[in-house]
Formats: sequence, C-alpha cells, structure tokens
Amino acid sequence: MKNQGKFSSRVKDKIRSQINSATSPKHLYSQKDFMYERKGPWPQPSPVHPWGESPAVIHVPLRETLDWWLFIGSRYVATLALSPYYFIKGLIFPGLKEVTNKEFEDLLNYSMMSKFLTDKLDDEDWKCFSDYNKDEKNWFIVDLDAVRVVKPLEGIHVSATKTLLYKEGKRFKVQAIYVQKTETVFDISNPCDAWELAKYFVLQGGALCATLVVHPLLHFPFDSINAISKTSLPKDHILFRLLSPHFRFTLPLENAVLNYKSSLLQEKWWMTYAPYPGGPEGLRDLLVEGYKGIKGNLSYPPFSYSLKSPSVEGKYGIYLKRYYEVFYNFVRDILADVSTDDFWISKWADYCNQHVNEFPSSKEIFEDDKLVRAVTTYLFTVTVAHATDHYNYGILDKRKVPLRLRQAAPTKDTKMIKRSKLVNAIDQMKYSMADNLFFSPTTVTKLINARYKFKDPRQRKIAENFKKELKNLDKSLKIEGIEYMPLKKISASIQF
Repeated sequence: MKNQGKFSSRVKDKIRSQINSATSPKHLYSQKDFMYERKGPWPQPSPVHPWGESPAVIHVPLRETLDWWLFIGSRYVATLALSPYYFIKGLIFPGLKEVTNKEFEDLLNYSMMSKFLTDKLDDEDWKCFSDYNKDEKNWFIVDLDAVRVVKPLEGIHVSATKTLLYKEGKRFKVQAIYVQKTETVFDISNPCDAWELAKYFVLQGGALCATLVVHPLLHFPFDSINAISKTSLPKDHILFRLLSPHFRFTLPLENAVLNYKSSLLQEKWWMTYAPYPGGPEGLRDLLVEGYKGIKGNLSYPPFSYSLKSPSVEGKYGIYLKRYYEVFYNFVRDILADVSTDDFWISKWADYCNQHVNEFPSSKEIFEDDKLVRAVTTYLFTVTVAHATDHYNYGILDKRKVPLRLRQAAPTKDTKMIKRSKLVNAIDQMKYSMADNLFFSPTTVTKLINARYKFKDPRQRKIAENFKKELKNLDKSLKIEGIEYMPLKKISASIQF
C-alpha cells in the first residue's frame, strides 16, 4: 500500500508537470485550480467579419449561457408582449418632436454624443467646409461619416454628415452642417426647413454611430480579456480575484448580439425590436469601421487598448476621468505586492496581447504602472464607461434622436414634410422595444455590491475603501451637476 501511494504520487506529479508550462513548485497547479479546468472559453476570429471585427468568444460555457437566460434572456422574451402597446403609443403620439438649436447643441455638448467632438479636422473636413476660415475660430467637428456604409431599407433614408462647431468658453457652438448625400452645407445663420431636416440627419447619424460604431468598442474587444482570464488564471491568483466579480453575463450576451439569428442586428421585418434603418450587411460594417477605423479620417482611428482615462470633451469626459482615477487607485493598492516576475500575469499578458490590439505583452506589462493601468481600463470600461453610455442614451428623447427617417436628405430648397410623417408607428414601436430591451440599462448585479474574495485582510480593507470612494465620488458628481448615472444603478459587468 505504501509503494502504491508513492506510485500514485509520482503519477500525479507527472500529470501536473505535463499540464503546466513550468515545473517549479510555484507553477504546479492541477486543472481543478482553474475556473474551467483550463478548458474554458477562448477568443477566435469573428465568424461574420474575421478580419474586420475584434476576436469573438463563441464557445460559451453552458452554465454561463443558462445563467444568462435565467436572469436576462427570459426578460427579453417576456418583454416582447409589450410590442402592441408601443405600436399603439406610436399611433397616438406620431412622428418626431421639434429639436431647437439649443437642444441640438446640448446633445452634442453634454450627451454621450460628445464622444464625437474633436479638434482634429482632416483635409476632407476642410474640403466640405471650404467657405470657413481655418484660423478664424477654435474649430471642432462631429464627423458622422461612418454611416455611409448603411444600406437603407425601402422608404427609409440615411446620410453621412459633418457638423462644424467652435469652442466658446466651455461650450461648443454649432456653426454649420454638411450633408453628404446632397453635398450641401447648411449654416445656422440661415434657419429654414432644410436646416431643421439636416439636424435630424445629424442626430440619426449620432444614434447610429453611438450604438454601432463607438459603443461596441466598450463591448467586444474586452470579451477576449474576460475569456482569457477565466481560462488561464488560477482561481486563487490575486488578479483573478480582482477581475472575476466583473465577468458575469458578458460572454453569452455578446454571443447573442453578434451571432444569434434573432439579434436586432439581423434587422428582419418581423422583429418588433429591430429599429435600425438598414439590413445586417451594412450594420455589421459599422462595427468594422469602429474597430478597424476609417483610413484617412482622423475622427475614426483603429481600436487600440488604452492605458489612460478616455479622452472625451466636456462634462461627460470629466465624469469618466473622475471615475477612472478611483478605479486606478483601487487597482494600484490591490496589486502593490505583485512580483514583477509573476509567471501567471506574464502568460495572461501575452495571451491578451495576441487578441487585443496594443495590450501590453509580458515584456511590457511590468514597466512603470502598465499592469495597473491595463487592469484599471478593463474594470472601468466594463462597469462605469459601458453602463453610463447605456444610461445616457436611454434617457434621450427618442422622438428627437431618430434611427429612421422617411424623407430624403435635404438640399437648400427642401421643404420638410410634417414631423408626424418623418417616422411611422412601426418605426417608433421598434425603437421603443429596442430601448426597453437593449439600450436602456437593466442592472442585475451592481458595481457597488461587487464581492471580491480577497483572503488578505489588507486587501479586504482596500476593497471596502474603494466602495467608500465610489460613494463619495457619486455624491460629489451629483453636487457638481455631472452625475451622468447614479452609482446605485451602475452594473458590475457588461450585462446589457
């Protein structure tokens, strides 16, 4: 029996040495020490756009899929019953509402659409606005050129636009709108029907680019980190304990959006929740433009993993930066004792580097504070940055920010049809359903309730202080008038 025990021990040691890439004692983990016994999810080329979209995670563990269906998917199915209600509402309150110049300006200044504001005007921009003096003012642009790839459904119209603004104090003032379909420039000094219609095309483009160009960059590139962390990090590693409260629901949600035949991106006529103006081919091209960028267009650089807080103009950017700083301090303190030769973090970094553009490799991850920043970006993005986009878009008046328009892009002499005819009841039903199901947040697990299973009392204390700092920041932002989303509603992960 004694010899049998020794033999069994030698066999186990042999298996362990085969399982792991190094045989020193600190690297010896059995498969059971990993979340999915090292057989978990992993990124691969996207089935729809292998070379255009970020890597996708399509082989999702069954238990995660069931968990998602129980808490989220089931709500989607139940909510379909509201379709008749929203259709009737569209009949009773038809069409669009007027958007004043101030409201239009406010949307570009203070909503998530402020992400499009940039002072990097390229040659094409100045070609469109050649009548304006480059040096006269501090010019900015909202370039919605990406929507040119949308292939509109019959009777629906879309046009790329560029909006020229200038900075006056802390506010960005609208000067002119360029409508690509008609190659026409409209100046704010000449109010007319065509100007009113041009504003709707800008807001339509903003809605399309917000939901299908820039916001997806907070979703899909981060799925690779989610999957890699689950599969490659031991469950008792400090990095796994730090990241794992922010994994739940994400992978099955993303897989449903990208690959289910019932996804709103399929835009089939019978889908009461598919609000977009074009079919799936053009819609998926919007995701490609967000990820790969638009060549020669300074407003659309390719995606790269950022190691700093988002660069967004105005109050929205201030809000995001303040939250990023709180996350940074939390991550820095938790990872303070991590060794610069940590084997598992080195492997994790290399795996992420292979699938996420500009993610630091093992040769870079321990330089300066790159590890802290890499982890901060992940935690901040899948919680605050992602949830706040949804919350802010959700509270926008959808009768002022359309996704569909039933009048062609304007020329100088265009007479706008009645606002009640610019969208119909079906358009409104689909938009309201999509807003209820997907755009407006429905939080299941909250950031403020995240449970970090740290063993070290010092680390548990840091986690407690982190939540106190979040609450203090929430109060401060509310007093300053820039609380874009209440802390109590911010989700712990990407779950909508």
